[in-house]
Amino acid sequence: MKISVGGMIASGKSTLVKRLGEALNLPVMEEFEKDDEVFNTLLKWLYEQKENVEMLLQIYFIHNHWLNQQKYNNHFIVDRDLVEHWLFAQHNLKNMPTIMNMYNGVFHAYMNQITKPDIYIILDVNWDNFEDRVMNRGRQQEIDNFDKNKKYFSSLLKDYTTKIAAQCSVYDIPYVIVKTSGKSEDQVFEESLAAVKKIQNN
Repeated sequence: MKISVGGMIASGKSTLVKRLGEALNLPVMEEFEKDDEVFNTLLKWLYEQKENVEMLLQIYFIHNHWLNQQKYNNHFIVDRDLVEHWLFAQHNLKNMPTIMNMYNGVFHAYMNQITKPDIYIILDVNWDNFEDRVMNRGRQQEIDNFDKNKKYFSSLLKDYTTKIAAQCSVYDIPYVIVKTSGKSEDQVFEESLAAVKKIQNN
């Protein structure tokens, strides 16, 4: 069984993935290795709004994800699956329509080569909860550049749940939306685990 957990930046994905992995005795495929210098540098440049980094970052996202998935069999949990990188590309490449068209073709080709999830858990968070979580988790590149990227974060958050759900429908991926605002980590975990168990029992 492949389980994917997605959601806005700082929505609690990594915490939930770890807990589900332990509860279900499944290996976890991280979004990126913490010491991935290329990813960390490209993300830093994006937040600093350096020019001409967007396409390189988006292609690195999907190719790195595809490579990492080769290490796993059909039973694992993914922290942000490939389908979500499409949404980031829509925002990061929106002023480059020709490049966006090229990206869409590359993305679709990669989507046809990955193992599709048996269930996609989409964590839905509101703005206040998102902002609190960004500040509390302490990733310096996000905190230092937060004000500069408020418009970007706000636009991304507005689209996140509906467009990821729409992409899941396009690629025939079962999904469930779990609203996290006002809920404890335990409540989010229990609701998500119940959704997984329901799929397992069908």
